[in-house]
Amino acid sequence: MSGAIRLTFEYRGHHIELVASERVDLVLPGGPGGQQGLSVGLAPARAAAQPDIAIGYRVDILNARGQRIHSRPLDNPIKEEAEVVSSDPDRPFTNQPVSQPKGRFFVLVPALAEAKEVALLRTTVRTQTIGRFPLGHGTEGGGS
Repeated sequence: MSGAIRLTFEYRGHHIELVASERVDLVLPGGPGGQQGLSVGLAPARAAAQPDIAIGYRVDILNARGQRIHSRPLDNPIKEEAEVVSSDPDRPFTNQPVSQPKGRFFVLVPALAEAKEVALLRTTVRTQTIGRFPLGHGTEGGGS
């Protein structure tokens, strides 16, 4: 199967959910199952040779047995700071924490025939699964 799936996630605070998965007609760099790709609306993802060890966020595509068949590293998708105007003339802008972050982000993954679920994970000292969602190929709103 060729092409890609655009995953749409929404967050409020640190609660994240998959709200849509949609097939799109494009080829991701790096080939099928490759580590390369684009995060729409995010900075380019860091390459991770070993996704189990990489610090940060990632999206795993899982088969029917729950085994990872593709992994995509992500920069932190939750916008926890906002750029604001400062009263300091030497620094006209500064960053301030956002007390209740909310928003949406998109991730492109390869459309693999054996893909059944998507898992969003965060790794600091250990890996934490933020959520697992059934993957509805080509269905708008088919994420949760």
